[in-house]
Amino acid sequence: MDTVEFSRTVPRELVHRMSLTEVFVTGVLARDEDTLDVGMQIPRSHAFYRDTAGCHHVYDPMVLVEAARQTLIMLGHQLFEMPFGTKFILRDIALRDTDPAALTVLGVPTEVVLRCRILRRFHGREGVSGARVSYSALIGDRVAATLECNMSWVSATRWQTMREERRAALGLPLNAPFEAHDSERRIPKALVDRRDPANVVISPLRLPPGGDGTGTARLVVDTGHPVLFDHPLDHVPGMLILEAFRQLSIATAVETGTLPSASAVLTGLSARFTGFGELDLPITCESVRTAGDGTNAVLRCAMKQDGRTIADGELRLTAAPRTRG
Repeated sequence: MDTVEFSRTVPRELVHRMSLTEVFVTGVLARDEDTLDVGMQIPRSHAFYRDTAGCHHVYDPMVLVEAARQTLIMLGHQLFEMPFGTKFILRDIALRDTDPAALTVLGVPTEVVLRCRILRRFHGREGVSGARVSYSALIGDRVAATLECNMSWVSATRWQTMREERRAALGLPLNAPFEAHDSERRIPKALVDRRDPANVVISPLRLPPGGDGTGTARLVVDTGHPVLFDHPLDHVPGMLILEAFRQLSIATAVETGTLPSASAVLTGLSARFTGFGELDLPITCESVRTAGDGTNAVLRCAMKQDGRTIADGELRLTAAPRTRG
């Protein structure tokens, strides 16, 4: 068999998901030592990745980011033989060269081949401790986007030590229930291109008049969210951070006149994760425009907690293409 599998998803344990509906990876086929094809299917209906007010005809490229993240976890277990219980740490992730036309929603679910190339294996005292992987997202013969992901992994014992050290440094209890800091009021859903208010992850935008155009908001953490918190976590997950960057960037771009409306496709993303986000302390997000022409907007983002940057990045948003007809 020389084609990747699409008829079923991989076991949920391989990608650290609890709900079967949140597993996007369908199979893996090794091409050579450093090249693999990974199958994924983009569902036409999804409570989070298809919840859009103005981009119904285009798949959300963020689903490719999630598939790339799941893929590297799966490779950590299958290719690098990390045992279950190993903790995976996302270091950085990028989405580039997004082609919205290639992501047009058709009459059936879209099958994607993630052509993965292992760029680097990181080594520790006990063997491979992480990897950097590049991806080309192929829909048929068309490249819908390229991605790159860097992830490391540690034993459960080492993870516990790291988390205890961080929480002790912040003066936080070591065995907290890890619930949201508070129930922040959310920005109106239409301002971030959402239909379901439960998928809004930032508070109302603050954009002081006469300032430098930096929008700020608080992160809204809902530990009961069925996608972002598919299973219990003791920290703010990376995909929540990326979604906050996207929503704050949309709101800032519209408010500053850089984009005509909140209907915008994520066409570029580059983010690094530099610290743990604690669930029981407030987190502030910042976004500032660096370029824009009315159709595209580029914004720099940062997320800060207790005076420390825990993530930063740059996003590119493109006004949603008009529907055909």
